[in-house]
Amino acid sequence: MFDSKADLFFEDPRHHRSPPGNYGVLHLLRRDIYRCFDWNLSEKAEQKRDPILWPGGMAILAGIDLLAKFHEGDDAIGCVGQRFRDFVGRYFQPLCAKDEETIYQLRNSLLHSFGLYSRTKTTEYRFVLSASREQLVQQISVGNYQVDLVTLFERFEGSVQRYGVDLNADAELQTNFCRMFSKYGSIRIG
Repeated sequence: MFDSKADLFFEDPRHHRSPPGNYGVLHLLRRDIYRCFDWNLSEKAEQKRDPILWPGGMAILAGIDLLAKFHEGDDAIGCVGQRFRDFVGRYFQPLCAKDEETIYQLRNSLLHSFGLYSRTKTTEYRFVLSASREQLVQQISVGNYQVDLVTLFERFEGSVQRYGVDLNADAELQTNFCRMFSKYGSIRIG
């Protein structure tokens, strides 16, 4: 990566280090997401468990928020939705029309209400979650959507990789990254 801070932030979630030390927030978040989805984090074959989808989905949506802050170099409160939608629109392709908004509304429903309902001034969203590697977002009927969390996980991981490539090549993105890193980039675990 372009900077050792970025190396810490983007550290492979399968890499395990024991505390004490500094840890990249994205690394820790992705490590927990991998555990929720029961992706293999070690060389050892472990007994297969049922995935823990609900908190895994919440962590992915929080991860998108985190990456969107770094991408924009901005953490202004009034810009959360636009930042989130812009990041999804850029790094989660292919998407259907309005998927950015639907995923943002899923974020709002899970992270703010711990539920599967969200609304704007004009639209209600009700969600069903699946985990079968289907289409990311499917509109079931007016106001009702199915979101596949395994596909969301795969798109999130792809977005991390694509954003990392863009970050290494773009001086403006590097400036944005450094602006956010001191606030949100790492934590010390002692």
